[in-house]
Amino acid sequence: MTFGEKVRNLRQKCGLSQEQLAEKTGVTKRTVRGWETESRYPRRMEIYDSLAQALGCSTEYLRGEQEAFYTKASEEYGSRGMRQAQEFLEDAQAMFAGGDLSPEDIDMVGRHFMEMFWEAKENARKYTPKKYRKTSDSGDDAASSEES
Repeated sequence: MTFGEKVRNLRQKCGLSQEQLAEKTGVTKRTVRGWETESRYPRRMEIYDSLAQALGCSTEYLRGEQEAFYTKASEEYGSRGMRQAQEFLEDAQAMFAGGDLSPEDIDMVGRHFMEMFWEAKENARKYTPKKYRKTSDSGDDAASSEES
């Protein structure tokens, strides 16, 4: 079950409209609709906590492994990073569509692909021009260049 399906099912069981859920969680109705119908995910972990409270479920139920991966990508790299993470996993999953892997093996492969994504992102930071780096990265570079 996808994140959007979980939100919609729980919202309907609680007898809440999208607007009421939005008010309870501090987001807009459009955001709730995006979660339910457009395969979008919360951009911050705190939203999962408020959603879980409003829907009477655990945060872990809402945040499967993929959803946590997408949220972390969004927090670290913005909406572009989240789109890249989604495309990366979708492409990886397409390689195994219709195959003979067990669900456990598919989960293991997915975890390895997530690890590869983070490693690739970290390696890409090394080659980012200084003017585009975040301030914490540029401070580290300045310190290392003084030592050389």
